[in-house]
Amino acid sequence: MPKQGMEPVRRAETMNATLECIYEHGIERITLDMVAAKAGFSKGIVAYYFKSKKNLILESLKAFLSAYSQKISSSIQEGMPPLEMVSTVVEVALPPVSDTSQETIQVSTLEGAEHIRLPQERIAKIFIQFISMAAIDEDLRKVMLETYAQDIEGISSLIRHARKADSISELDDKHAAYALLAMIYGLSFFRTHNFMPVESTDNRDIAFDFIHRLFGA
Repeated sequence: MPKQGMEPVRRAETMNATLECIYEHGIERITLDMVAAKAGFSKGIVAYYFKSKKNLILESLKAFLSAYSQKISSSIQEGMPPLEMVSTVVEVALPPVSDTSQETIQVSTLEGAEHIRLPQERIAKIFIQFISMAAIDEDLRKVMLETYAQDIEGISSLIRHARKADSISELDDKHAAYALLAMIYGLSFFRTHNFMPVESTDNRDIAFDFIHRLFGA
């Protein structure tokens, strides 16, 4: 039986370890033993909290996806220009390719959203693993679809705010949010293959350019 009061910490450590294992070995190859070894405790603790590999993967996916919204929310400050608020979505989702930090993944908010770490190289590859598995797994697909809807609502609310501030009445916030989210996902996929625009070492400027065109900036 794990120590009383340790559940939030152990669950966070296990999910971070799971994401690291997915990065290193792929979703289908990971095991509870592998995750336990990465986390630094017994398989029994992993099984106690998550019951099965499937449940562990689902919970890790939810933590992985929610980390972005937590990071974005904590990065948006009151009084920030509306256009900058929308740009923050890209800043968090597509950090510079030159960011080659070897820090391990941290998707827990136990110490506050500012401590979330999403190393670009690891996150991009994990992202593709989840998307590929969601294409054939109904439970993962449901989580992804719910997240897409939440992300679009969050982005569209920022766009609505920017639209009002800049008096851009003809802008359709839902369509614009869908387009921006699709662009972020597509650019993330290209990053995993190091497929960049001609004469460029990064592709996130394409998303920033889209935002500026959107608002006529």
